[in-house]
Amino acid sequence: MYVGRTLQQLQNQPYGKWTIEELAYHRDVMTQMQGCLNDQGQEILNKVLEEMDNRGGLPHYGGDYDGHGTTIHYD
Repeated sequence: MYVGRTLQQLQNQPYGKWTIEELAYHRDVMTQMQGCLNDQGQEILNKVLEEMDNRGGLPHYGGDYDGHGTTIHYD
């Protein structure tokens, strides 16, 4: 279950102030629904993807034996 800010809460925030977890979560959700997005939704998705690219993409973690995975978790 996602526990971050919703798109409604983020709509007045510049994309640079979104956390990487928020970007990753909303990118995943909007990508899955891409066929249903209207023009405004497509624009938001493109801006999210652009912001992620500007930050160098998703971070890659090394993982360890303590249960820390190699990918970002947003739930």
